[in-house]
Amino acid sequence: MGWEVRRGRRYLYRNRRAGGKPVKEYVAADGPAGELLARLHDTERTENAERRADVRRERDAVRARASELLAVGEGADAPVRVAAGGLLAAVGFHRHKRGEWRMRRELKQLQDLTERTRELTAKVRDIRAAREVAPLVRYDAPATDAEAVALFAAARAGDARARERVVELVKARGWVNWLGDLGQQATRQLVHRAAGGDPVLAVGLTEKAVALRAQLLGDAPSVLEDLLVRRVVNGWLTVHLLELELTVRAPADLKAREHLDKALTRAQKRFAEAVRELARVRALGAPARVTQLTVAALPSAG
Repeated sequence: MGWEVRRGRRYLYRNRRAGGKPVKEYVAADGPAGELLARLHDTERTENAERRADVRRERDAVRARASELLAVGEGADAPVRVAAGGLLAAVGFHRHKRGEWRMRRELKQLQDLTERTRELTAKVRDIRAAREVAPLVRYDAPATDAEAVALFAAARAGDARARERVVELVKARGWVNWLGDLGQQATRQLVHRAAGGDPVLAVGLTEKAVALRAQLLGDAPSVLEDLLVRRVVNGWLTVHLLELELTVRAPADLKAREHLDKALTRAQKRFAEAVRELARVRALGAPARVTQLTVAALPSAG
């Protein structure tokens, strides 16, 4: 809507489309009524622009939350999936057309398993040493443990002797799982995201994750089962986080809801894949010497 001057006098016109063609529609002549209609149109246009901006901000916020949750879930799943795949390959399984894991027709000798696992661990250690990247998670010693605080600082400063003493201290304090279990750390990060700073909810989610993992592990689980169960637990947390996001904080914008729903679908597929792999490994029945291996039996990854 705008003013046009014709024969020395102003007239107010509205632009619209009729049958797909632009047309001008007369509204009012110059005067109080025309001025009022023009101001009302300007106010309406401003309000519409603000509403569109609010919708865009909500859509961006929903996409950011969904992307963050999905990224945390993918980050939690990736290292465990790689490690589980490596162990499956080491004990003689292969992925049929990049799909399900199947037992090879001719399994290699079980006495090579330990040596191959050591070689894989050594390669991982060499790769880590060759790359200077920032750690995904920083572990700081408890502030009340002065010895650990000083030792951690010295080791990070490059003190070789301090690094050797860190190994002894971690074992003595019982911190092996705290510092070395990436899957467990991923679970903590997912719980932290879900709790949103609420310590009561954090306790509830942590206890549920611990109970679910214990139920899935059963008695005397193998190394491979331990890794796959951790994938299942982390996948369960990711799926339910995204489901809550979709139901409790459902965005009004259609595109934002579609983005969140697609993220949930991806998380559900990854969760189902982890469940199938765990069930398949148990159904295939790996050799007894493999199933008797426990997490403690693996060589330290450093």
